[in-house]
Parts: sequence; C-alpha cells; structure tokens
Amino acid sequence: MLAVLEARGLDIPAEVRERVLASTDIAELDGWVRRAAVISDARELLAPTGS
Repeated sequence: MLAVLEARGLDIPAEVRERVLASTDIAELDGWVRRAAVISDARELLAPTGS
C-alpha cells in the first residue's frame, strides 16, 4: 500500500502511514490499494467513500 503511494510520488502524512501499518483488515487494505491507484493526495486514502 505505502509502496504504491510512494511510487506515485505522493507525500504520505504520518497519520496515513500509521493507519495503513495498523490495519489487518484484508477488505480494507484491498479497497485502499484500488484507491491508491487513482487518488491525487494520500489523505484521500482514508476519506470516507460514498458507498
């Protein structure tokens, strides 16, 4: 997850890094990987989605 954000050249704030590293929910991580491919700011990763 973090590698995807870094490869895209996005700055990863500490709160995003800590939240990603703390997650053990596979579904959550899967969703984040998909979002990481299209967001323009790493903070968007943790923003609520309109399901």
